[in-house]
Amino acid sequence: MIVINATIKTEGPLSIVMPVAKDTQKNAYGNFPIMTRGIDDDGNKQLTGYLPATTLRGFFRRAIVVKDMQAASEAGKPYKLPQAYSELIGQDAASEQQAGDIDLLAIKTARENSPVLDLFGSGLGIKSRLRVSHFLPSHNVLPDVITGTRKDLDDNEMAFNLLDDADKSEFFERSESNTKRARAASLLKKLKRTQRGLERQGEPTEEIDKKIEAAQKLVDKYLIEMGDMKNSSRTILEHPVLAAGLTLSGRLVIENDRERDIGLLETALNSLSLFPVLGGQSARGCGEISGSFEFTRDGIVIKKVSVGGYQPAKIDDF
Repeated sequence: MIVINATIKTEGPLSIVMPVAKDTQKNAYGNFPIMTRGIDDDGNKQLTGYLPATTLRGFFRRAIVVKDMQAASEAGKPYKLPQAYSELIGQDAASEQQAGDIDLLAIKTARENSPVLDLFGSGLGIKSRLRVSHFLPSHNVLPDVITGTRKDLDDNEMAFNLLDDADKSEFFERSESNTKRARAASLLKKLKRTQRGLERQGEPTEEIDKKIEAAQKLVDKYLIEMGDMKNSSRTILEHPVLAAGLTLSGRLVIENDRERDIGLLETALNSLSLFPVLGGQSARGCGEISGSFEFTRDGIVIKKVSVGGYQPAKIDDF
């Protein structure tokens, strides 16, 4: 067994938004991953943000497989869809079967033929030998929210004045329609809230239904007038982030390790070092990290890999 004790430092804010299941609400932090980490003396949960295991594990898997796919393509033997799905996404035919129907010989063959599947697993058929923990700060830290603005054309007066006069007129007409649309949409939202209240109380809603229909027609009308410029407006943007400068600690464990496993992870870590970005909003200053990964076998350090800086990983063998 190989145990890899790791630390990741957030060189920039880390922005991660977890998917929202159907009919569920985002958490209070824009669905940044949050977990309970301890209870205070009054029995209140102590919360912290964290880097999910899936983020790092997914990066590693993609880095390894994409490199293999590039080599296969250059050799004139590009991946077929089943292999791409199986290795890159971890979805295979076995995942569609009942556990009792899985062909054990096919699994053994797949493990031997694909180092990626052997290490990372695939569906129900091939169990992963790589365990990845969540990465947590030394003290509980909750996310902040970074806000910004996507500006409209007339915010740059010099560029706007260089437009054709007809286009300037079209822009002002669109802006006016957008303002009217926003007012109508706000009214529609309030009317629907009133409608839900009446429905809960068992009151008639015929009158409010007519108002909602009229408001919806106004919204649709102004959207049509805006044409293909619907998304051009002054929009407030916000995304949740875990602060820069944090050290997050975690661990990777390779069960029943094989000689080729370390080489796979070296490939993944080198890719992370060359492009040390995790999560989203990288174009807006988020996601850069650095890190240290210490490989041990039977408690003895055998390798240390340092990543970050948009340069090759530094690898020290012991």
